[in-house]
Amino acid sequence: MGSEHAPLILIELVLVFGSVLVFAWWQLRSVERDRRETQRQREAEAAAAARASGEAGSPAQTTPPTTEDVNDDRAR
Repeated sequence: MGSEHAPLILIELVLVFGSVLVFAWWQLRSVERDRRETQRQREAEAAAAARASGEAGSPAQTTPPTTEDVNDDRAR
């Protein structure tokens, strides 16, 4: 009785496990594509920030607050 259904069982196993493998490959491909897109966006943002800081001056180059500024803020 078992040998009668062997080809059908084999076909079903190939279809099920093949589908799982194809789905896993598709998901990993999608994750890799999303990771690359995120990396490109971060690089573009970093380049834009570098350009902006080069044109407007970076926050590290601004002058620190004076004692008068600090005292004025405390008085408020």
